[in-house]
Amino acid sequence: MNRWVRISLGLIGVGLLLVVWALAASQQPEYVFPGPIPTWYAWLELYQGGHLITPLLTTLIRALIGLGLAISVGVLWGALSAFSTVFDVIFRSWLILLLAIPPIVIVVIAMLGFGPSPPVVLTVVFLVTLPLIANTTRDAIAGVDIDLLEMARALNRKPWWRWRHVITPSVLPPLLTAIAVATGHSLRITVMAELLSTATGIGAEVQLARNNLATAEVFALALTLALMTAILDLLLLRPLRKKFGGFSAISNKGMNNV
Repeated sequence: MNRWVRISLGLIGVGLLLVVWALAASQQPEYVFPGPIPTWYAWLELYQGGHLITPLLTTLIRALIGLGLAISVGVLWGALSAFSTVFDVIFRSWLILLLAIPPIVIVVIAMLGFGPSPPVVLTVVFLVTLPLIANTTRDAIAGVDIDLLEMARALNRKPWWRWRHVITPSVLPPLLTAIAVATGHSLRITVMAELLSTATGIGAEVQLARNNLATAEVFALALTLALMTAILDLLLLRPLRKKFGGFSAISNKGMNNV
């Protein structure tokens, strides 16, 4: 399927979504379920009033900082778990605990420690996305082809070479997929934490709109966040996945030619 066909089908999907949305909204009062047109006007008011760009940037920065910390710690954690059974057995229960605790509970606990402040948001994003990155890294490293590693050792390849041509190409594709999932998740978690703990960011704007019964503004903010997540995936994460997917294929071809 060529590019223009994909774009056309995507636009058809968006159009159908707008039609379904408008039909559903026509059966409800605007303050309960606003349609596309009221939502668009609400978006324009938010933009012109300065209640969109600055809060959006604030939310994005918080989400990316929290996600960056989770990636840094999670990759190291996952690598240690893959290479050390003792480390994995000792600390796996920590990841299970983090997966089991609802994010809202982490928000409440963080607020007890930090008060209603931005560190709460960073803490929640970090703790919620950390298990996904750590588990993915551990499983990806554990799934590296043992035969390729043994071949590299038999040919007296140095450790850095094995990392470059065997381990990294196997680990990057699933890790980048996990990061793509975690990016969208971190933005949603950031908004939830902001709604409960701060007076700035998209979450705080959602809370203000809810208090004012401005449902169209809530929809406009939600769509803005969804659009931003899609843009991040399209312009950053998808090119990375394509690049390193090709890198994986080239590295495997190089191993076969050794």
